[in-house]
Amino acid sequence: MSIPFTGTYRLRSVKFPNQLLDLHSGSAAPGTPVTGYMNNYFNQNMLWTMQVVDPLKKIVRLINVASGTFPYSQDASNPGTEIMGGPNAMLWKIAPRNNLGEYSIQTTDGQLAFSLANSDNGTLITLQRVDGNDNSQGWIFCPV
Repeated sequence: MSIPFTGTYRLRSVKFPNQLLDLHSGSAAPGTPVTGYMNNYFNQNMLWTMQVVDPLKKIVRLINVASGTFPYSQDASNPGTEIMGGPNAMLWKIAPRNNLGEYSIQTTDGQLAFSLANSDNGTLITLQRVDGNDNSQGWIFCPV
């Protein structure tokens, strides 16, 4: 199955449909939390440009539109690690899920995935072990 094309998207949670991937306050400061937050169409910190780096391996770079920074993890091998925004680009794997149009955002080795634990605004996005049945790891790429 293919992945979305290079473009700008709102990344909507499968488990919590009104929650989007958000760079807190759109700040360019390194270490700014990436969170789930209720949909706000006027807010550019919820917009992410995806650049496909390797289409065969489904490897991409994500860039926050508001800040020009990239989501990264200080320890991409450790479950529970928070996703933050910063100046250093980290590559991610986009993995199609069982339901059409749903994807997980994974480390390039496919071991850990972005996860949104609950629907509270400001909930931190963390890396968790990939689980194809866990909808908290599912994301829908909504073109803008």
